[in-house]
Amino acid sequence: MRILGLLLILFTCRVGICQNDDDKVLIQNFYETCKAKSYGAFLSVNKGVQLLDTKQYDRALNNFKKTLEKDSTCCDAWYLIGHCYQKRADYFKAIEACDKSLSINPDNPSALVIKANSLFLVKDTLTAMTLFQKTIDVAPDKIDGYYGLALMLYYDDQKKRAQQVLNEMDERNVTTVDIRDNKKIKNLRALTQ
Repeated sequence: MRILGLLLILFTCRVGICQNDDDKVLIQNFYETCKAKSYGAFLSVNKGVQLLDTKQYDRALNNFKKTLEKDSTCCDAWYLIGHCYQKRADYFKAIEACDKSLSINPDNPSALVIKANSLFLVKDTLTAMTLFQKTIDVAPDKIDGYYGLALMLYYDDQKKRAQQVLNEMDERNVTTVDIRDNKKIKNLRALTQ
């Protein structure tokens, strides 16, 4: 029974890979949106994600670049490259990589969120708000867009509207299993009260 439970958890994490991150503000989960066209590209992406879990961003970046050598249409590799650049505080390269992902799949929720958070980190909250709203539109079952939009509204001193976004998330029964994400949402709720 324990093995079955462990397999269920591992499967759930593969569909929406929760990033092992100590970031105190941002919520960014990775959702597979395009399958790699070759087994070699698939392996490179997976190895890169494993390296992200141990915060080896340069090595992960190299693996995602190898993925693109094997499959240039792998939009997931592009947004993961964006995430690596974001973690290295190279926000404009992160935005550029996310744009490449979005040129392949304009409705990629992970690319939208990573780009929006990178824009937030360079203090462009208005554009970030637009991207978080689009994330809600294309992925209404994921928390990332709701949290990001509510956070931007809070920083824009629109606390009532931020509460409305969090309430909309609740009404749609959008949840997460990540304890850290739940804590961030709880803290944001307290701030908007």
